[in-house]
Amino acid sequence: MFLPTPWSDALRLFTRNLALAAGTASLLLLAACGRGSDATGSAGTDPGITDTTVKIGTSQPLSGPLAAIGEATVAAAQAYFAHVNAQGGVKMADGKTRKIEYLYYDDAYDPAKSVQNYQRLVHQDEVFAVFHPLGTGPNQAIMARANADKVPHLFTHAGGAQFSDRAKNPWTIGWGPTPDSEGEAYGKYLAAQNKPITVAVLRQNDDLGQGYLNGLEQGIAGSQVEIVKIATYGRTDSTVDSQISSLAGTKADVLFMAVVLPPLMISGIKHAGTLGWSPDIYMANNTSDITGVLKVGKLTDLRTLYSASFIKAADDPQWKDDPGVAQYLDRIKSFPKALGNLVNGEIAYGEAQTMVAALQQTKAPTRQALMDAVHSLKGDSISDVLLPGVTLDSTDPTAPPVHGHVVQHFDGESWVAREGGDE
Repeated sequence: MFLPTPWSDALRLFTRNLALAAGTASLLLLAACGRGSDATGSAGTDPGITDTTVKIGTSQPLSGPLAAIGEATVAAAQAYFAHVNAQGGVKMADGKTRKIEYLYYDDAYDPAKSVQNYQRLVHQDEVFAVFHPLGTGPNQAIMARANADKVPHLFTHAGGAQFSDRAKNPWTIGWGPTPDSEGEAYGKYLAAQNKPITVAVLRQNDDLGQGYLNGLEQGIAGSQVEIVKIATYGRTDSTVDSQISSLAGTKADVLFMAVVLPPLMISGIKHAGTLGWSPDIYMANNTSDITGVLKVGKLTDLRTLYSASFIKAADDPQWKDDPGVAQYLDRIKSFPKALGNLVNGEIAYGEAQTMVAALQQTKAPTRQALMDAVHSLKGDSISDVLLPGVTLDSTDPTAPPVHGHVVQHFDGESWVAREGGDE
C-alpha cells in the first residue's frame, strides 16, 4: 500500500518487537477470523445472540499503512471483552448473562474489502452487531448496507459527522468527537490568541480530511487567523514531501497536519524541518501517540507540537497514577499489539466499554432493543479513560456519544492542556 520509509520501518519494528517480547496470547471464548459458535438462539431472538453468548464483529486494517492502528484497536477491545468474560460475561437487561464473541477480519484500509468483510460477518457469521470498524472510507462503504439490513453499526472508529446522523442512518452511530469538532477546537484556540496568524493545511483527500478543514474554518471565522494554502494527500501515498515543500513556501506560522497515517505524519514533520521551516504544528489526535509516533519518529525534542484529545493518553506520565489508565495498561498486557498504538488502542478500549454498557441496558435479545439501549446511554462512569471535562451522552440524535476536545502542547514528556489562547 505504501513504499517503506525509515520511519514506517521503525514503526513496524517497534510494534513487532513488543509483540515478540510479550509472547502470543489467546483469548478464550472470543472468536477470531470467522470462528465462533452457532449464531441463532431461541425463538424471538435475532441472529448472533443465544441465552449464553452474543456475537459481534469488526473489519480492521490489519495489514497495509494502518496495520499498527488496526492491530491496536482489535487487541484493546479483546482485552476489555476478555475481562468481562472472565467475570462471567455481560448481564443484559433481559436477565441473561452472556459471554462476548468478537470476530475480526482484515480490510487493509480498503473500503471494498470492508464491504466483503461486512457481508461475511452479517450473512455468514450472523453477528448480532458490527462494532467499531476503523476508517471513514470503510465505514461509509458499510453504512448503507447496515442500515438497509437493519444491523447495528456501532461506535465507528471514525469520527465523521455522517456516522451520527440518526435521521438518515438510524442503525449507525459513531463514538468519538468528529474531525469537524477537532478542527474547530484548533481554530478556536488559534483565534483566541487575538493576533494575525497564518495557517497551512495538509489533509487527506476525502471526507475525513474535509471534516478537519471545515472545523478549522468554522473555528477561525471572524478572527485574525488566515488559511494561506491547502494541500492534500491520498491514503495510498508513500510520501508527502512535495506537499510539505509546497506549503513551506508560504512560511506560515502554523502547519495543521490533518494526517491520519502515522508514517506520513512522521515523515511530513521531519521534512518540514529539513526545509528550515519551523511552524507550530497541530497534529491530528489519532496520530499524536507519544510512544508510537513521537518517540518512534524522534520528534520528542520539538517544542512546537500541539494536538487535541478527549482521552487520557496511557503513555503520558501525567496519567501514570490514574486508576482507569492503570487498569487499561494492566489488561492489555496479555494483548501486546495494543501497545503498538496506544492512542487508538485506548480509544478502542473506551468503545468496548461503551459496547458493554449498551448490552447491559438491552432489554430483549433483538437488534432493535440493542439500538434502543445505544441511544439512551448517558453517564460519566461508562468509560474511565476520557479526559476530565469530556462527557459521554448518546441521547443527542445529531452527535456522537463522546463530546469535547482539550487542546494540548507537548512539553517533551507529556501533552499539557492549554487554556484557550494561551501561548
